[in-house]
Amino acid sequence: MLIEDIENRDRFLFIFEWLMAVMSRYMCAMQFGLVHIDHGDKNELGDAYGAKDAAEQLVAMTSHLKAVFRNTDLVARIGSDFWIIVPYTPATEQVQDKVRNIMQDAAHDGLKAVGQDASVFCFPSNNQEVNQKLTELSGIEFLAYLKAHRHLLFSPLVV
Repeated sequence: MLIEDIENRDRFLFIFEWLMAVMSRYMCAMQFGLVHIDHGDKNELGDAYGAKDAAEQLVAMTSHLKAVFRNTDLVARIGSDFWIIVPYTPATEQVQDKVRNIMQDAAHDGLKAVGQDASVFCFPSNNQEVNQKLTELSGIEFLAYLKAHRHLLFSPLVV
């Protein structure tokens, strides 16, 4: 992993944990979405493309996602998973609509092939278990929880 990727991941986790703390402490309606793009298991990628090419593909996809999403959206790669924090603007805008529009605009750049499997999680959540986990887990643990339970917790995104 490149030093830039490590710094980016650490910055992402710091901001995400801050958002988690604010939400759990104040139970405020700070609305944001969390997009997860599963780019495949790093071992599968390594077996299919070779370790060097797989690593280069992951770095290229990180750069591509940063360029496609807005400056106010925070993109990070953790392993072979991509996570994007998408703030709502204005407060009435739905994160699914925002992400769908961003991904449709970028379809010509190849994001559509990856983005069709994106999971979008909306916060604050209506799920009490998610809210409880928000107060109990670290940022990286919470992302792992969301990934493991994404089929039950995500908001559908049809691109």
